[in-house]
Amino acid sequence: MLSVPKRLRYYLQRDKGALNAALRIFLRVVQQRLLSACPSAAQCDPASLHLGAVAFIHRFGSSLNTHVHFHVCVIDGVFEAVARPIAQSVDAAAQANPQAQSVIFYAATGIEEAVIATVQADMRKRILRAFVARGHIEACDAKDMAAYAHGGTSKSK
Repeated sequence: MLSVPKRLRYYLQRDKGALNAALRIFLRVVQQRLLSACPSAAQCDPASLHLGAVAFIHRFGSSLNTHVHFHVCVIDGVFEAVARPIAQSVDAAAQANPQAQSVIFYAATGIEEAVIATVQADMRKRILRAFVARGHIEACDAKDMAAYAHGGTSKSK
């Protein structure tokens, strides 16, 4: 789960661009960390590697209060889309496309609490910077929020 500071939730509720930006930042940071944690994918073109994730946007808390947050389930690795030739004995529709897509999964290794903490710190910094860029908060306020015990953001496994 990704939860942002209460002060920012107002903007997530009312600014779809801010909501989308926060989720994109979160997924991008996670993908970057997974790419570096998959040594077997080191020889691959980074543009061909993709994150596997499902995200749900929740707009209320357990007491039905306004509380925008994300529930995200991420696969612990990355996928590479690769073209593979089609066998000659397949149907006519498949023969019309001589190349089909297949995927290779590369599992991540070494993801420990310290790694998760760096992901969280990077995500916090980028989300606060995005809110400053959108004019929702001042840079000095973002700096104060970044200094909170958890940076105003939280995650759970």
